[in-house]
Amino acid sequence: MKHTRTLLLAAAVATAGMFTQASMADGSPTYPSFATIAHGKKMLSRDDIDKLDEKKYPALAGLKSHFDDADLDHDHNLNQYEYDHYMSNTPH
Repeated sequence: MKHTRTLLLAAAVATAGMFTQASMADGSPTYPSFATIAHGKKMLSRDDIDKLDEKKYPALAGLKSHFDDADLDHDHNLNQYEYDHYMSNTPH
């Protein structure tokens, strides 16, 4: 019985984590979703980020200044994972 509760708790935590990641991928009031700013592209360059309106989305100012930190694979572009990872793990 004790193992069943542990298994159910682990499943509940994993499910909650998946729903959190899914909701963060859609953006939030403080930052736009990747699809909104990428306009169909799979990668965003530093120039793409510089053109975005940081008055509408103040969290983008942090992304502009920490672009290299967000670029996990150091290819000078951000893919959706890198964008979502940086935006969801950075306090806004």
